[in-house]
Amino acid sequence: MSIRGNVKDDYSPVVGANVQVINSASGAVTDNNGDYAIGKLPAGKYKIRFSAIGYRTDTLDVFISHGRTTILNVTLKETSIEIDEVEIVGNKIQKQSDTRTSVINLKPESARILPGAVQDILRTLQSLPGVLAMNDFSSQLVIRGSGPDQNLMIMDDVEVFNPYRLYGVISMFNPDAVADVSLITGGFPARYGDRLSAVLDIRNREGIKNSSFTGNLNASIVAANIVLEGKNPFDIKGSWLINSRRTYYDLVIEPFVKKAKLVEENTAFPNFYDIQTKLVFGPFSGHRFLLNGILSRDGVHIVTGEERVTPDSVAVKDVTKNDLASFAWHYAPSSKFLNKLIFSWYRNGGDAALESETLDPSLNRDAFKDALPDTLSPYLLGFGFTSNYYYWKYSVDEKLLYNWGENEFEAGAGVDFIKTKVDFEFDLSPEFKAIIASAPFFRAVLDNLADVKIYNRYRFYVQNNFKVSENFYLNPGIRADYYNLLDKLYLAPRISFSYAFDNTTTLRFVWGIFFQSPGYEKMRDSQRLLDLSDKYTKNLEAEKATHYVLSLERWLTEEWRFKFETYYKNFSNLIVQKNVQGIDYYTEPVPGANPKFKDGWTRPVPIFSDSLTDIPVNNSDGEAYGLEFMLEKKNIIGENNLNGWVSYTLAWANRFEDGYTYPFRFDQRHTVNIVLDYQVNDWFNVGIRFQFGSGFPYTLPTGIKPRVILTDQDGDGKPETPEVATGRNYADPSTGPVVLYNIDFGGRENYMKAKKPDYHRLDLRMTAKTSFWGYDWNFYLDIINVYNRTNVINYDYFVTSDLTIGRKATGMFPILPTIGFQVKF
Repeated sequence: MSIRGNVKDDYSPVVGANVQVINSASGAVTDNNGDYAIGKLPAGKYKIRFSAIGYRTDTLDVFISHGRTTILNVTLKETSIEIDEVEIVGNKIQKQSDTRTSVINLKPESARILPGAVQDILRTLQSLPGVLAMNDFSSQLVIRGSGPDQNLMIMDDVEVFNPYRLYGVISMFNPDAVADVSLITGGFPARYGDRLSAVLDIRNREGIKNSSFTGNLNASIVAANIVLEGKNPFDIKGSWLINSRRTYYDLVIEPFVKKAKLVEENTAFPNFYDIQTKLVFGPFSGHRFLLNGILSRDGVHIVTGEERVTPDSVAVKDVTKNDLASFAWHYAPSSKFLNKLIFSWYRNGGDAALESETLDPSLNRDAFKDALPDTLSPYLLGFGFTSNYYYWKYSVDEKLLYNWGENEFEAGAGVDFIKTKVDFEFDLSPEFKAIIASAPFFRAVLDNLADVKIYNRYRFYVQNNFKVSENFYLNPGIRADYYNLLDKLYLAPRISFSYAFDNTTTLRFVWGIFFQSPGYEKMRDSQRLLDLSDKYTKNLEAEKATHYVLSLERWLTEEWRFKFETYYKNFSNLIVQKNVQGIDYYTEPVPGANPKFKDGWTRPVPIFSDSLTDIPVNNSDGEAYGLEFMLEKKNIIGENNLNGWVSYTLAWANRFEDGYTYPFRFDQRHTVNIVLDYQVNDWFNVGIRFQFGSGFPYTLPTGIKPRVILTDQDGDGKPETPEVATGRNYADPSTGPVVLYNIDFGGRENYMKAKKPDYHRLDLRMTAKTSFWGYDWNFYLDIINVYNRTNVINYDYFVTSDLTIGRKATGMFPILPTIGFQVKF
């Protein structure tokens, strides 16, 4: 016996609605056509609850007869009142016929209420199994041993690059304007490609259709967000929505900093604003038309003040642009067929200039805090650059979904026309160049780069979800990608299955091959600069990964869920900077001489060593594997006060290069997340988030060594004679020049062998609801790092007066309270 049917509103199918059998673990989620099906129900009387974000919940009594399928179609009524449920993960229940593993469905309003997430979707996802943050200052996602550049980001069927604001602090995704967030942390299906690790697929919501105009305002001490929406005028079917965000660090913090004379008057603090809109027309006899637009700007202009207390100075000016426009035609002549045709344009780019003087990194910064500016010049290194980069992408995509019987067929094709322009020019002082020259492993990293690339990406995929039996579903698929930049075609087969032991227990497995092409548009996330000139790319291969994922899901009750996943990812042909043979210089102390002075060292002699370039080569492999456990309390019924989850991950991630094995730079062995949300009463809510992670790897210094520079001793204008470098003695200038030292980080055998201290942080959020002036208000207090833990992001090393290595830690967020409010009108 079973129940099936369709859920719609007054205009169109309701996608993602929850259909729940009350007092049972049985349930379903409506598909892209609003259809649902719940099987294996004994004959009898049931209460069925239908709910969806933006709609009134409806509960119906139904009697199921023996041997019959009951048809139950429902029309939900829209509401502008926010749902009372406050769980972090949305109420979506993954159907047992869904063969995907590693799927995380996030309820968008969760990003507004999760403690410490600064109302950001990506930061909210960082609290889930398999997902890490690089540090407190970044919203980038590190997923299962892969870097942020290996994640595919999609918004309304359009791929976006660099979806971050304020240098990664927050993302471009506005939780007040998002309808659905789906993150697949591994083994994603064939419809997605050109990435090795994971997929974040976001669908912006449509405007409400039961009012011509409504909105809400969300404001805190650092930012504001306004959303306006309504049904289309002139009785045209559809809706409109427009939202805008703006930070005001420049309006609140900047005046105080200027008054303290820490920066010059012409300084402008980091700020951003964006405007996003979505227009929907239809349905008209199965046809719907959707238009999306985004205009975004980041900006900063900082000049260090003369009365600063540190020896460093900086002048930086940076403007970043992120713009999108798309048009989509959706055609659904029946509940079994959906076709999408999408045209899109996307641009990401920026202009930046930096001029700085920084203290020689071998010196102790604390010794220069009170130094007069006139005395600092012998100890400062000049570093500057100008950059100009732009990525343009024009795309056309065709996507088809067809339900035949109890099987689901998908196919699609698309093309991207991409133009990328990069221009980086570095300006280094002679002293800074001397340091680079004395460290051959980094010698070519700061080479100038200017290049324009025009290339295309073509793709085709097909997959089918077969119902083999009542308990078993099989989904084979294949994807083809042609990368014009490499002039190569790649085939990526994938297969997955799900097996339902009973109504509450599901086993899933995925195997697949994934490829990723090189491109300047991916380098922003990878934080490295490679030269993709034709002479280098013609010999490159696409990066490759093979995923194996096994998942077991068990509903312990209708609201308690346990999930276990284990995964293995094998990487090959990873693109890295080419390492060539270079020249370093070796010197040793003269017995009995003072090593602080030049005559205390022997004349440097050349030796062979590694030298890193900006030439891309397929010279690295890797692997990542782990176990993930999650116990989750989902507020499906809506009558419980407690929601949240506890998760634990045990993981390993390594890279293999030239016979060496390195831990991945974000290899974290143990990760714990505890997220709890408690509704104290009908107007007061408290949430906590605790995160623990074992330390990321880093490279520990092995000692110090004299800095060696090349001098021109024969007068031919070419520096060619190695000598130990000397400079003024900052402790006692009257003693004459002393030897300058570099921190020695050893060879490749020492790379990433140490671990930073463990990371842990507790965040707290309290929300109070009230009504006055005819509006509904939420006031909140959010406290990041409640017990003010100093979590280390990196270490600064320097040479002490007794020629030992000193160390100073740089911390992440201290305790950071924020207050704000939200009002609906």
